Amino acid sequence: MEEEIDNQFRKTSLVLKELKAEEKELLRKQVECTAFKKKKLELEARKNWDCFYKKNQDKFFKDRNWTSDDLKESCPHLNLDDPLTYLDAGCGVGNMLFPLAQYFPTWKLQGFDFSDNAIGLLQERAKKESIPVVADVLDLTDNSKCDVVSSNFSTSDLTSLIFVLSAIHPEKHSLAIVNTLKFVKSGGTIFFRDYALYDHAMLRFGFGAKISENFYVRQDGTRAYFFTIPEITDLFNENNCEVLKVEYLVRKTINHSKKLCVDRLFLQGCFRKK
Repeated sequence: MEEEIDNQFRKTSLVLKELKAEEKELLRKQVECTAFKKKKLELEARKNWDCFYKKNQDKFFKDRNWTSDDLKESCPHLNLDDPLTYLDAGCGVGNMLFPLAQYFPTWKLQGFDFSDNAIGLLQERAKKESIPVVADVLDLTDNSKCDVVSSNFSTSDLTSLIFVLSAIHPEKHSLAIVNTLKFVKSGGTIFFRDYALYDHAMLRFGFGAKISENFYVRQDGTRAYFFTIPEITDLFNENNCEVLKVEYLVRKTINHSKKLCVDRLFLQGCFRKK
């Protein structure tokens, strides 16, 4: 990849970014895609992610080696050296699971993802590296399948939702949280990170990429929603969770070939199931 996140630059805020005049103009010029395209994108959501992983294999996303520090900072109530049961909801090819396996070797690791190809790649790597991982294919908006799969998983002490909710239609966000909580034990922790409103990626979407308010489609057909703190706070509160911490993160993306450095905005939170 040409772009990478500079995790040495760390800034947090509880206040949403204020847009410059030129940024407001970029958003004003954005035009929604057709109703036909919106429906097609929803129907082909799984297919588009499967194609993404078939094309990119495990080469697109780098391992998330930042996660151990962020978990320690965001979840001080947990003793991460304990033999916890951990679930990576929307695990992709395991870019968060495998680094955590190195940092916390006593953890029981579990993960599920929307894409068959992603889970296949994860299982291949787990076998190659002799790391035991319980993994399955799952659509978080499929109630009946979630009931079946959750019965085969151990309830988790710690669950991560990293850039997962943004890929789901906003009308189904609450359902996705409800189904995620089926895998979480009472008092269990959910660690969340996703795109924040007015992130650089949101501002640069072109003509016809807007699906609805704050919801966009990329060129490969995968989708991205951009969140605010009140939105995420309400979403977890309404679904029987206590908000422990939530904030905006400012990071910098470096594009080496173009010699560009831009601010990226994410939203990170820690929640506890009541």
